[in-house]
This record gives sequence, C-alpha cells and structure tokens, in this order.
Amino acid sequence: MDNMREKTDRSIRLLKMFDMLQRGAGLNSRELQDRFGITAKSVQRDIEELRTYIADNYDQAEGENIEYSRIQKSYFWRNRSNIMLDEKEILLIAVILLESRGLTKDELQRLLEKILLQCSKTSEKKIRQLIQNEMFYYKATQNAKPMGDMLWKMMDAKQRQKCLRATYKRIRNKEYEPVELMPLGIMFSEMYFYLLAKVVGDANDEVITFRVDRFGECEVLDKKFRIEYNSRFQEGIFRQEIQFMSMGTLMDVKFKYTGISLEAVLDRLPNAEVISKDEEGTVIQAKVYERGAKMWFLTQAEYVEILEPAWFRESMRESIEKMMNHYLEK
Repeated sequence: MDNMREKTDRSIRLLKMFDMLQRGAGLNSRELQDRFGITAKSVQRDIEELRTYIADNYDQAEGENIEYSRIQKSYFWRNRSNIMLDEKEILLIAVILLESRGLTKDELQRLLEKILLQCSKTSEKKIRQLIQNEMFYYKATQNAKPMGDMLWKMMDAKQRQKCLRATYKRIRNKEYEPVELMPLGIMFSEMYFYLLAKVVGDANDEVITFRVDRFGECEVLDKKFRIEYNSRFQEGIFRQEIQFMSMGTLMDVKFKYTGISLEAVLDRLPNAEVISKDEEGTVIQAKVYERGAKMWFLTQAEYVEILEPAWFRESMRESIEKMMNHYLEK
C-alpha cells in the first residue's frame, strides 16, 4: 500500500512539475525539496525523467529541452519560457483589456481567467490583487454584447471573400435594417469594434464603417466577391488616415498647432509630417478623412488652426460659430 501511495505521489509531483515548465516557470531544486519533502537526488531524477519525456514527444528541431540557468538557479523548458507570457506581459494585456471597455464583463472575465492560467500561483495571486479594483468597477459600453463569435464570422467571411447578410441598427434608428455587405476588415477604436465593408450594389463603391455591437443577425452567404490584390483594403494604411471611425472625404489637410504636446498630435495622426516649426507654432500636413478629423480638431480648442484646404477651414469656422452660439446670453 505504501509503495502504491509513493508511486501516486510521484506521479502527481511529476505532473505539477511538468505544468510549471509548460507555463514557462522554472524548477528550483531547493524549492521543490521543501514543497514535496524530497531529496535533491529525487529532484534530479524527476527532472531527468521529464527531460526524456520532452525529448521523446516534442520537436527537437526547435530546441525543445530542459536546461539549467545558473543565473536563476532553476531548470527551464528551453524555448517554452520564451513563447509563454510572463507576469509582466500578462499584466500589460489585462490593463489594456480593462481600459478598452469593448467587452462585456463576463467575456472579459473569461478571457482574463484563461490568460492567468499561464501564471504560476504566486504570479496569478499578485496580478489578481493588482487588477481586482479595476475589475470590480469595470463598466462595459452601453450596447456591449459578446463579440467573439461575431468577429470570427466576419473575419472568416473576409478571408474567404464571401458576402454577409445581416441586420443593422443605425444610431438614429429604432429598428434593424437588412443589409448585404462585402467585409474588408475589422478594427477596434475608442471602445468599439468596427467592421469595414462595402455595401453590395452601392454605386459609390465606398468603404463604410459599421459598429459591430449594432449588428443583430449575421450570416455568411455562398455568394462571393472579388477584390484584386493591388486594390485590396489595407487596415494598416486605413488606420493612419481615420480618426474616431467616422469617415467622409479623404483629403490632405494642413494646420498649425500651438499646444504643448506635439507628440500627442503626431501619435493621433500617424502619417503626419511637420512642415515647419517656429515660435508661433508647428505647421503639420496629414492625410485624413474629413468627418472624423473634424471631430478631433474641434477637441483641440484654440491650439489648432486649419490652414488648408479652404473649404475645410470654412467648415471648421461654421462649426465653431454654432458652438459659440450655445454660450451667448439669450
């Protein structure tokens, strides 16, 4: 009976050690001795057995093996620790997800739990303590709904160039409307996921942004569309040109900035170029979509002056006058 129990204890110990290695954690001989009440010789025998198992069952071409780090005084699964998330990386992802507000609380919770499975128990406890307040007060957007299935369906349709038939509720509408789309890409911006698509049969053939949380039903059709490689939609370039996922006319704009954070402006407009800079301000040129850019320029108060094009400068002036009228005495 004692022999059977000893074998069971060793099997469980080996499984726990293997789990630690899979997570990218190290095996420290002294800590293992204290934890399991075994000798250094037993630890070494266990590690050799794990090394043999990994050599027999994992790709040696990728250098999969257990190696000893003299600096950390622990054994690590070579390459495994490099591909697994460490506690700092997991905390980084958790903070970004919490700040996004784009997921329901249940979806966020499930995702964080799966990410935390990669941590050691000590790291998991530490991260939970660091984010528990943010998690408790997390508030999703008003119309938030589970996104995983919908995003996967849309991206799959895009990849296979298949049309989508869906129902969509526009901001000012109370009812869903049927729509047939050619999906071109998915983006996330300012708390929302967006589908970028063309409407089937639209004579203008323009790319339109649809908020994913405003879709009702959505199905992938057998009907295919074709976009030539040279004309394909490129999210990376589009992301440099659009602000607040509101589009309009693509244009070149030149403006003067007199605020203190030029860096923030260049971050918001990734394709922007500084034309000149003196004591009166910095002149910047960028390629942007008119409606979204206008929304952002208006948030910069007196620190932005549109120089070109003239029609856009006039449009800004008219909007500012309307804003000012709200504050005039009546």
